[in-house]
Amino acid sequence: MASNATISIQIVDENDNLPVFLLSQYSGSISEAAPVNSIVRSSANNPLVIRATDADSNQNALLVYQIVESTAKKYFTVDSSTGAIRTIANLDHETIAHFHFHVHVRDNGNPQLTAESPVEVTIEVTDINDNPPVFSQAVFETVLLLPTYVGVEVLKVKATDPDSEVPPELTYSLIEGNVDHFLIDSSTGVLTIKNNTLSKDHYMLIVRVSDGKFYSTAMVTIMLKEAMDSGLHFTQSFYSTSISENSTNITKVAVVNAVGNRLNEPLKYGILNPGNKFMIKSTSGVIETTGIPFDREKQELYELVVEASRELDHLRVTRVVVRVNIEDINDNAPVFVGLPYYAAVQVDAEPGTLIYRVTAIDKDKGANGEVSYLLKEDYGHFEIDRQTGSVNLREAFNSDLSNIEYLVIILAKDGGNPSLSASVELLITIVNKAMPVFDKPFYTASVNEDIEMHTPILSINATSPEGQGIIYIIVDGDPYNQFNIDFDTGILSVISPLDYENPLEGDISIFLRALDGGGRTTFCTVRVIVVDENDNTPQFMTIEYRASVKADVGKGHLVTQVQALDLDDGANSRITYSLYSEASVSVADLLEIDPDNGWMVTKGNFNQLKNTVLSFFVKAVDGGIPMKHSLIPVYIHVLPPEAVLPSFSQPQYSFTIPEDTVIGSTLDILHVLPSQGAVYSTVNGELAENNKEGIFIIDQDTGIIKLDKKLDHETNPAFHFKVAATIQLDKVDIVLTVDVEVKVLDVNDNKPVFEAANYEAVIMEGMPTGINLIQVKAIDADWGANGQVTYTLSAESELDKIMEAFTIDGNSGWISTLKDLDHEKNPTFTFAVVASDLGEAFSLSSTTLVSVTVTDINDNAPIFEHEVYRGSVKESDPPGEVVAVLNTWDEDTSEVNRQVSYHITGKNVYGVNVNLLLIFFPSIVILFVPIMLYLLPFYFQSKIKCLYVLGWGKRGGGGNELCLLCLVCCLHSPVHFCE
Repeated sequence: MASNATISIQIVDENDNLPVFLLSQYSGSISEAAPVNSIVRSSANNPLVIRATDADSNQNALLVYQIVESTAKKYFTVDSSTGAIRTIANLDHETIAHFHFHVHVRDNGNPQLTAESPVEVTIEVTDINDNPPVFSQAVFETVLLLPTYVGVEVLKVKATDPDSEVPPELTYSLIEGNVDHFLIDSSTGVLTIKNNTLSKDHYMLIVRVSDGKFYSTAMVTIMLKEAMDSGLHFTQSFYSTSISENSTNITKVAVVNAVGNRLNEPLKYGILNPGNKFMIKSTSGVIETTGIPFDREKQELYELVVEASRELDHLRVTRVVVRVNIEDINDNAPVFVGLPYYAAVQVDAEPGTLIYRVTAIDKDKGANGEVSYLLKEDYGHFEIDRQTGSVNLREAFNSDLSNIEYLVIILAKDGGNPSLSASVELLITIVNKAMPVFDKPFYTASVNEDIEMHTPILSINATSPEGQGIIYIIVDGDPYNQFNIDFDTGILSVISPLDYENPLEGDISIFLRALDGGGRTTFCTVRVIVVDENDNTPQFMTIEYRASVKADVGKGHLVTQVQALDLDDGANSRITYSLYSEASVSVADLLEIDPDNGWMVTKGNFNQLKNTVLSFFVKAVDGGIPMKHSLIPVYIHVLPPEAVLPSFSQPQYSFTIPEDTVIGSTLDILHVLPSQGAVYSTVNGELAENNKEGIFIIDQDTGIIKLDKKLDHETNPAFHFKVAATIQLDKVDIVLTVDVEVKVLDVNDNKPVFEAANYEAVIMEGMPTGINLIQVKAIDADWGANGQVTYTLSAESELDKIMEAFTIDGNSGWISTLKDLDHEKNPTFTFAVVASDLGEAFSLSSTTLVSVTVTDINDNAPIFEHEVYRGSVKESDPPGEVVAVLNTWDEDTSEVNRQVSYHITGKNVYGVNVNLLLIFFPSIVILFVPIMLYLLPFYFQSKIKCLYVLGWGKRGGGGNELCLLCLVCCLHSPVHFCE
């Protein structure tokens, strides 16, 4: 017998395979700003993952990755399960820009097996702008020899940005100090003379360099000395030459020569104000251009200051001025100014009437800049003065040309060879002579911002050719209701306080409408220029200033800067700083303050004040009349020489957050280095932008700065305040401050708001197409595209009818007509206007209603109800007997335009005069004299008398109509007529 059995044999894996990397090299990058635990990414922006395989299974195939180099281990780790590389510490491109290390892999078998060789990993730490630029020197010093000239180069400051991988765009500026005398090139850092009337023996400037986010400052000290007699002099007292503009060739300009040197003694020549367009050969005195073209329209004359000095004594010099005139070439075409051009002329204007004057300017010189005018075509009715640009009426219009538009193209040509030209369009509208007309299309008035209320500032006048009364109305440009115009006299007055410091009130444009009794309108603009008064006191940016210095500080040490702002303008806002103290210790012996920029600098050491706090005031005075001033307390903590003076991790902090940021959100952590137990606090100011309301707070222990109250970009788009760090010592505390700037980004959180819930407009029927009817205006408090408003028409019904009759300018909100309006067909229109913003994420909108009333004019003739009227009369009827009743109707609606009068204008069909009848107002034909048939020719007796009767509107503007009245006279009895 036989039997079967199943035997299962399991082959147990043995760890006999090494892990194998899929690639031999891996590379990735990560920003230095990436937070801890961030994933390194590959060039394809995918997570950088180290991958290896192991042919074994189970535990023998479980892989563990390890970084070999110890430096890389401090910053990165490899996830043991996925092979992804993450950061475990903060990175700094400026410390280590590239990491090159190895990663090994092993399995978990027994014994553990390792790959034959580790894999190479390269990680680039990408740079961000996280460091302020640094000047090459903390203090720049130079000597300026007198006399000097405008444009002379004083020195060049230089700064570098540690963020080398980020293309540096450094901008240099002077921080207010002595900006009246010196000027700095924003891109090169070259400091030049702006005004050569220098009265001091030395000047101290503070120069700032910014990379757009961070900035640094340095001091520039300029010592002034009179140039010593060198015994040298130039062969000419001055040199003069000229070169042509636009040339890119390197051209010899002039050769200067100085004499008075000893035999074989070399002289050195230099240009003190070469700019980028001139250079000089230092040994020969040959002045050349650099090849950068000149533009005469930007600068016509260059006065180069050439200096000759002995080779070993640079204080003994002689100087001469070389004047270089730039010759003009015709490289500019005429340009029309004051665009766009519109004009209106009365239909009954006489030939020679001035319609408009165009103006074009040409920046060239001489004949190249002389402009003449001509019309592109022969427009028949118009001509232009070749010299003045005056467009005049050459040929009178026909009376039926009212409301016609002409597009006239005007050319402006210069006198160059070849000549250059430009063209412009002038739209001329022929208007009805009944339209009201302003004396001026544009009025201007200047008023002081402290003007008394209800003071008249301007008289506006418009006249109606028909002698009708004019009503004046402000239609736009007065959002705060600060002005009033007397509707009858046209006197414009101020009725509410003006504020020059409000950006919307410094220069105001008010739009007026003049309306006559017939509904005809015209518009003009009034520009009100508000003149500043010294009504604001300088305001400091914080409630106090504190700083710390060591007692052994040297001369010229920058302590702190006080800053005040005056909201006035011009001289009223120019602030001068001075030290003010009533203490026994004279502050002026210890500190010097720059009167222009508020920087305080030490004059020497503070040894006698060690372990004390020096307190005093700084006074800020404006330049107005009368002057206004403010005082601010300043506290200087004088530390022992052995004290370690820390500093904030950054010279200033700048943040940008959206206005809908959640309250409690963290902006950043501020800390001092070297790290010490500091107590942090905000130092706020008296203005909202200086964190007066405590919008931002800081944790006193951790330095975490947070948002504590809701933001509103429309109220405060930016904040500037200080944060103080106080570190306790035995006798006097260390106090450090740093500037914090927070920019608030706008979000679309405001709808457009119309100035009125309803708008009403009145227009007379028959007005020309395209007339501006009314302007709707909506304001959106948001900024940028979120606050830009566009307008569209809307209607719940009959939208097509509205769109055929009206259009709206999407940008300005002006509603105008698209066709002649007819009161008899549509006496009123009602529609909606939708104002929508251009929000980047979504759009918000609001709606207002517009009602348009079309007033009636006498544009329809009366119409008889019948073409022929028949009546009867007896020979014996006395005068006053009713012969016939005539009936008419008129499509006009107003009572005055519907009144009709009647007159007999025709004769009987046989040519005989008939004076028997009289039309009695309004429509009854009566017998004027007795009818005596025997007086009439026999053949005419018993015949039908046919007379023409004329009916016309009372005002005569609507035309007239004729009808035929037929009578039969009978000797004995009346006859009833048939057709």
